[in-house]
Amino acid sequence: MASSSEQDYMAFLDKANEDPSKGVASAAKTQGQGVKKKFRTTQEGVEVPEAIRRVCGKGDAFYVSEADEPFEAVALGWDEAGRGLPDEEEFAGLIEHWDPKNADVEIMDPVDWDRNGQYGEIVDAVREAGQGNDVRVYRVARDGVRIEYWVVTTEGKGEGAKLVGAKALAVES
Repeated sequence: MASSSEQDYMAFLDKANEDPSKGVASAAKTQGQGVKKKFRTTQEGVEVPEAIRRVCGKGDAFYVSEADEPFEAVALGWDEAGRGLPDEEEFAGLIEHWDPKNADVEIMDPVDWDRNGQYGEIVDAVREAGQGNDVRVYRVARDGVRIEYWVVTTEGKGEGAKLVGAKALAVES
C-alpha cells in the first residue's frame, strides 16, 4: 500500500500533467462547430519536396517550446495565380481551419520568428524547395496555449503551384 506522501505526490503529478485547456471552451465549440483535431498539412497528389522530406524525416528537427514538437512536412495545392503566398484567410482555408474568416493567423518574417538562428536548417530547406521564392512563417493559434508555426513557400506558378514547407506545434503558456 502506498504511503500518504506517495499518494499526494502521485496526485500532484496527475494534476501537473493535465491538459492546460481542460474545462476551457474553445471559440469553435462555443459557436456550435466541431473542432478539428489537426490542420491539413498534406494533400493527396501533392508531393513533398525532397529538401523538406530530408529535414523533416531525420527526426531531430524540433520546435523548442513547452512541448518540443517535431516539424512535419507541408505540401498543399495552391493556385497562387501570380500572387505568391496566401494571405491570412486564404492560408486558414488551405489548412482547413474550422473558421477561416475568424482564424487567428499572423504572418511573420522568418528572421523575426527565428531570432536566435535555431531553425536555419528548416528555413534553408524550405527556401531550397521553393527555389528561392519568398519564405514566410504563419503563426496559427489553436487555443489558449497551443500555437502552430508554419514555415512555407511556393513551388511552381499558377494552377500547378504548391505551398510547401514545415510546421510545428508550440505550447506557450
